[in-house]
Amino acid sequence: MTDLGGFHDNVARIDLSAGDVDYESIDDEDARHYIGGRGLGVKYVFDNGPDVEPLGEENLLAFMNGPLTGTQAPMSGRIAVVTKSPLTGTVTDSHHGGWSGARLKWAGFDGLLFEGKAEHPVYAVVEDGEVELRDASHIWGYGVHETMDELESEVDGAYGKNLSTMAIGPGAENEVRYACIINEDDRASGRGGTGAVMGSKNLKAVVVKSGTEMPKPADRETFMEGHKAAMQAIQESDVTAPNEGGLSVYGTNVLMNLTEEMDGLPTRNGRFTSTSMEAEEEPDDLNIDSEKVSGENVEENILVDDPTCHSCPVACKKEVEVDVHHKGQELNVRMESYEYEPAWALGPNSMNDDRDMIAVMMDRCNDYGIDSIETGNILAFAMEATEKGYIDDADGIDWGDVEAMTEMIEKIGKREGDLADTLAEGQERAARRSTPTTAAST
Repeated sequence: MTDLGGFHDNVARIDLSAGDVDYESIDDEDARHYIGGRGLGVKYVFDNGPDVEPLGEENLLAFMNGPLTGTQAPMSGRIAVVTKSPLTGTVTDSHHGGWSGARLKWAGFDGLLFEGKAEHPVYAVVEDGEVELRDASHIWGYGVHETMDELESEVDGAYGKNLSTMAIGPGAENEVRYACIINEDDRASGRGGTGAVMGSKNLKAVVVKSGTEMPKPADRETFMEGHKAAMQAIQESDVTAPNEGGLSVYGTNVLMNLTEEMDGLPTRNGRFTSTSMEAEEEPDDLNIDSEKVSGENVEENILVDDPTCHSCPVACKKEVEVDVHHKGQELNVRMESYEYEPAWALGPNSMNDDRDMIAVMMDRCNDYGIDSIETGNILAFAMEATEKGYIDDADGIDWGDVEAMTEMIEKIGKREGDLADTLAEGQERAARRSTPTTAAST
């Protein structure tokens, strides 16, 4: 592939069962037809066999870059994690931002392919075109935040300078089917259960240490023309203009007020399409105000920083800090990012407008390594099931009960108790565990 820019032509295939690492080129035709990232990742997973069990040793877990990843191209910090999903039973490609994709490219790789299952917990260290497996038994069971701290000291790197870590928490170790992989504390490869696959392989983390040498385009003049046009489009947009556009100022949660106004904000487990409609239909019941959890409210009251991902001028990540009273304790939580979808799922869809506790719950999901969007949805599912009597009141969750929600997040991550174990399976499987006449709406 010497004539294709953006590729190192280097993929590591890591056999966790044997503890071996091999390095291979990318087939030239595959690179041209599937390009990279999602495309090549799906090709590798499909070639590995569509009939493998998602949580079995035979499943392949692919971390894949595209040819633009790690370059000067705007918004080129994304990485795709591709595998067979334990949640859906089909292929899933889950993407996250931050810096791990760029650093993986700078460390000399287009992708990492993990297969098999390690005899004991391990983590992978990627540096200077090589992959090394190290023992992770001492951090198995750690939350993501503590894992990041420990590995930063072990690998002798510094986050934000030359180090990125993609790690799992207890939720993935316990194979919660919507467990995710967390990058740099709060950026998630959510959806589809990629973290559960990683946990099933006894792979605790992937640590990438690199310099900052960007790959060179094959045609620099044409590349820079495209770069200029892309930057102009970003700067002229009312959505993405740096420090002015809605996405840049308020993050993805700029959508909260917009969707409410359009009657497109699902509430009460999707039974209504706005909080105002819910209030009209249930006038004497619990009503909430979605504006309290909107991007505008967050920006005005709890925003503390606007970090960004590699080569992204938009800076949509919104770092917040809150002080809350929880379980008799005063907690200070600082987390990134207060995104629209988890704010909706843990908020209006669960009939909750407690802005600060939503931040706490997002942070708790990240630490346990479970998808905060899917978690919010499964909690709303459980609330409706409780309301309809499918779950006993003593075991169930009432609408908007933030204390019970936070406690259930922890129980799901640990698979602690029958209800949490059922909810850890996801909505479809949770419904199957009920009789046909007792499944709550999904």
